[in-house]
Amino acid sequence: MKKLTLLMAGLSLLTTSLSAVADTVSPATTYQQAYALYVLYHPENKEQNSATLIKQYTQDYADLFKANKKATLSQFVQYEQMRLEPLLKQRREMSEKQAHIRYGILDSNKDQKLTLKEFQETGIKTFAEFDKNQDGLINAEDAKLAASNNTTHDGFRVKLPISMPMPSNVNEFIVQYGQGKDYVTLGDYLIARDKQFFATDSNNDFIVTEQEYVGEFMQRFDRNLAAGKIKMQDMAAQQFQLMSKGKTTIQINDVQQFAKKIDQAISQ
Repeated sequence: MKKLTLLMAGLSLLTTSLSAVADTVSPATTYQQAYALYVLYHPENKEQNSATLIKQYTQDYADLFKANKKATLSQFVQYEQMRLEPLLKQRREMSEKQAHIRYGILDSNKDQKLTLKEFQETGIKTFAEFDKNQDGLINAEDAKLAASNNTTHDGFRVKLPISMPMPSNVNEFIVQYGQGKDYVTLGDYLIARDKQFFATDSNNDFIVTEQEYVGEFMQRFDRNLAAGKIKMQDMAAQQFQLMSKGKTTIQINDVQQFAKKIDQAISQ
């Protein structure tokens, strides 16, 4: 009985905390995040249209309402966590494979010994991609020149919490590497990559092996994933708030109306 009481208290606390977080995010962001997640669940839908989106999105929640016609916040969040797990496992496997591929690209002479020189040569190319006016400085001027590119690596307008913190545009690059400044120099960026290289070189032999490179990346991936899963609970709560419109429970038709809002948001 005591354990049951503690469990109910924990669920009540979770519901209260998630509701508080949900009130801090704009509806537009929530709709964009919901769409980004939907696309990850349905990569087979190459040509999306309104009818398909609304129908498929609503069907995704059919199992939630099989036992009960109504779902509470905690039930909705738990359902989202359950269906997220297979996706996260798949993304982890794909990310590990991609890390091996990236190592092969970085190791330009294919000797299985990634040197600092090879690592920084790629860094210089990356910097040049963000330095739109090629003046050796990444700042607001480059952001203006790149204004048309406002999507993430996945092609969405917003990032999901489970995405790795990689800069997708000039402003994100400045935030990540500017150290509080409103610009990034080539020196700033290469120093950051210096630190990354030596942190990856676990045996301090000035060479990064494929095992070291992939191992270090996957450690960061797993840390980001653990934090992202918690934030995904917040995201689910934000969606529930918009679906419920102040009610304590939702029904399948609330999900359908939410899907229509998603369709409107991505069409703007």
